[in-house]
Amino acid sequence: MRIQIYGAGMAGSYLYMLLRNNGDYELGIRDERNSPDCRCAWGIAYRQAKNLYRDIGLDLDDYIISRPRYAYANGIRFRVKNIVMFDRKRLLQDLWKELEFREIENPDIVVDATGSKRAFLPEVGEDDVHMRYHTVQYIEEHEKDEDIYAYARRTGYAWAFPLGEGRWHIGAGDKSVERAEEMVKKLREKYGFEEREKSCGCRGFVRMYPPSKSLPFRDGNVYGVGEAIGCISGFGEGNAPALHSAKVFYDCLTSDCLDKYETRILEEFRWVEDEFGFLEAVQRGDMVSALRLTRKVIRIESERSAELTFRDILKVITNLKP
Repeated sequence: MRIQIYGAGMAGSYLYMLLRNNGDYELGIRDERNSPDCRCAWGIAYRQAKNLYRDIGLDLDDYIISRPRYAYANGIRFRVKNIVMFDRKRLLQDLWKELEFREIENPDIVVDATGSKRAFLPEVGEDDVHMRYHTVQYIEEHEKDEDIYAYARRTGYAWAFPLGEGRWHIGAGDKSVERAEEMVKKLREKYGFEEREKSCGCRGFVRMYPPSKSLPFRDGNVYGVGEAIGCISGFGEGNAPALHSAKVFYDCLTSDCLDKYETRILEEFRWVEDEFGFLEAVQRGDMVSALRLTRKVIRIESERSAELTFRDILKVITNLKP
């Protein structure tokens, strides 16, 4: 079988390695970049990602650069359970050495792993809530405890992630670049991150759609994985979900049940729908609906990321500014 993958990020590179190591496939992969970049995505849900990477013979521990103990959201502290910072750029650089970058003729299957661009699948509509979020991000040096710091309002949030050896990834995502930059200023004021010389900086966007808003996942012989089909946590962590979606595709392919792929994704990422339902309610200012989903979100993220309590979540969401 001839399979062409477009996009060599987290989902695309992982899927390529799964197929190369465990099947008789003619593979091609292409990426618009000449080398992996360092935009966003330094955090990852450790246990799930470690298990998934084990399937391709990669040890995630070799790439971990920081293990935060606490996360702060608008000044409220949570204990981190399962989120680590990893050197995503170096990990992808190592994987790219194993990939054969080429475009094969007449593939039987095309995989769209192009993230928010969704370059080979039909476009999905955008509404006031689920849309592309503009991001700004920088690398700076600061002397701070290696914890996670976040400042949120209803439409987006800013972050500071520790990258080890005094380096920090500081950025924000919101409905416009101007609002994102404003959020970075709020974060600096809240936690004392003075503006410093930047070793790099960039702008981008992420698609904040859950899977149910990202249909179809299949168009003819094209199948989507990762962010292209909404496999991203409502709270922003998309690395482990991207890997998981690629594994679901691989399992369906090797089990000869690709006709069930959309159903499998919707079932296994039901938790993403709950998170987006919660965030949508918060953005609308509908606290009644948000509170109905709060306990579900606590169960999900207490497993995936940090120890959460109803009381602390209530403090955060009831004081968010528009």
